[in-house]
Amino acid sequence: MGDPLSVAASVAGLLSLGLQSTEYLYKYYAACRDQHRDLAKIADQLGGLLESLHIIDQIVRTRKWRPTELSIIQSIERSITRSENAINVLQAEVDKFKNVPADDWRKKAVVVGRRAAYPFKRSTLEDLGDDVNDFRDNLSIALQALQLKEHQNTQGDIEEVNAIIKDIQARSVSADLRQWLRVPDATVNFNVAVAKRHPSTGQWLVHGPAYTAWLQQGNSFLWLYGFAGCGKSVLCSTAIQHTFRRRRSSADIAVAFFFFDFRDESKQDASAALRALLLQLCGQVPGLETDLNRLKDSHNHGTPPVHVLLEYLRQAVARCRHTYILLDALDESPKDIPRAEVLSVIDTMRQWQLPGLHLLVTSRDVPDIRTNLQFPTVKQGVEHISLRNDSIQQDISRFVTFQVDHDRQLQRLSDYREKIKSHLIQHTDGVFRLVECQLRRLRQCPQSGKMVEKYLRTLPATLDEIYERMLCSIENPEEAQQILSLLCYASRPLSVDEVNEALAVDIDDLECYDPERRFTGGPDDVLLICPGLVAINLRNDGVQEVRIEHFSVQEYLLSDRIRSGRAADFALLGPLQHGRISKTCLLYLQHDEFLYQTLTPDLLKQYAFARYAAEFWHHHYRQADGQFAQQLTGMIDLGIPK
Repeated sequence: MGDPLSVAASVAGLLSLGLQSTEYLYKYYAACRDQHRDLAKIADQLGGLLESLHIIDQIVRTRKWRPTELSIIQSIERSITRSENAINVLQAEVDKFKNVPADDWRKKAVVVGRRAAYPFKRSTLEDLGDDVNDFRDNLSIALQALQLKEHQNTQGDIEEVNAIIKDIQARSVSADLRQWLRVPDATVNFNVAVAKRHPSTGQWLVHGPAYTAWLQQGNSFLWLYGFAGCGKSVLCSTAIQHTFRRRRSSADIAVAFFFFDFRDESKQDASAALRALLLQLCGQVPGLETDLNRLKDSHNHGTPPVHVLLEYLRQAVARCRHTYILLDALDESPKDIPRAEVLSVIDTMRQWQLPGLHLLVTSRDVPDIRTNLQFPTVKQGVEHISLRNDSIQQDISRFVTFQVDHDRQLQRLSDYREKIKSHLIQHTDGVFRLVECQLRRLRQCPQSGKMVEKYLRTLPATLDEIYERMLCSIENPEEAQQILSLLCYASRPLSVDEVNEALAVDIDDLECYDPERRFTGGPDDVLLICPGLVAINLRNDGVQEVRIEHFSVQEYLLSDRIRSGRAADFALLGPLQHGRISKTCLLYLQHDEFLYQTLTPDLLKQYAFARYAAEFWHHHYRQADGQFAQQLTGMIDLGIPK
């Protein structure tokens, strides 16, 4: 008797036949597509069907079904069975092709029309197109059911991980200890990454040999590396969910994670990572809270040095049969001293040779990280995985297919969806971020075949081109420059209210805080000023934060590349921007409401930027360039609120 939690063998065989037939026909018609629009149309239809078949085939072959997903298995089986006639038609077409050499068919493609030879007769193409569409419609029912279930599972996993962490901390960690550790909240980054994750993304990773070895082998290490925008953080969130699921099956498994974050100075050094890991492990490792309370007392409530925190982490790991530690985005720790210390910590952890330690890290492939991780050259191996691979491309293909089929704005272009999918999938080069930006552009496309072709033809091919276009099309460049500067150089994430208040400071002309310059539209105003470049995240305490949307945006703004292009006015230089931010803070604090007054809670609530300005004006002042030094000194002499 077959496994009830798997697709029947007969159905799997029928699916395999449909996949092979479609792939064969697609190659033939795609080779002739430039001869006539009818051939291009059938090639696009076959390409869309092939993509759906690849998705379902991989799911059938690799997915470990949950008991609650029996209805999804039945839906897939019904979809394939209903398509048996269409599959037989496709196979018959393949048999006819095989009886004639490929070059002969390509020659006949030139004469498409009433006198064209089979299989290029218009009536034949129309019949084939109908069969392909029927087959694809059947599959779409199963795919939609699967997508819905995956979305429910993903949301459930997010809630489960967050609930576990909150339960661990509430159960075993005193408020005193949490306050002393001053741990940045890693669940914020986790939630953001999971929100971007398309259902089934990363399943190739958690079911693959390298990750399986990392889970099971003692003292294991795994490095996921790739360029900016390839989806490293999303894959890390998938791995975190998977390891927490594993923890449910055993009481002697502990899991902890940390996301380094270029937008948040509190998440950029080794001390922050170690404190976060220790807090998460507190509720999972017996005796750790007691040890940390002693440490707190011995350091007079100050923060212990990194080597001390590291030793307490070693002791905690040694007490568990398995401890899984996942660190995302090492490259978002600033280069030189902070990153060197982070890499030194990782090296020390690997040298512990503890059989129960399982360490997974992600980053871009940059020389200092590669060298410190002891990989002089990188070739695919058990301890490291390049994210420029076919599996990432398949993840992108699924993402594109789902977006084009289900996004409300893109559904207007349903007549051209196969053409859109085919173009995007072929031109993404493994960059998730690139296809996200291209889809944003396509949502503005009018309903016209010519316009769709124009939009596809003129889509930027690189992230640099996309960001240059975004910046050059901004309608309020001065305000946008101020927002981008603040977000790139602020010492901590800023709330929507803080950013809107900072925008009310005119530092070039009036040199004062002007309430009339306030933006009162909340997050919508910020998004309108910097479309596609910033994002709004909701913190656990309900505050809306403004962040640079992706690491690649900030990397471009700070790079030398931007200075030689059309968006050169938006290039950011650290010392200059620190001077401008310091001046913004001082002008804000010298507003009549603040000068010579104590910053009471009521004032802080009414003037949202006041706390940041008071705490960090000097941090920016110290890093300002000579252009601002004398000017800022004069402003300080006028006095600021105490």
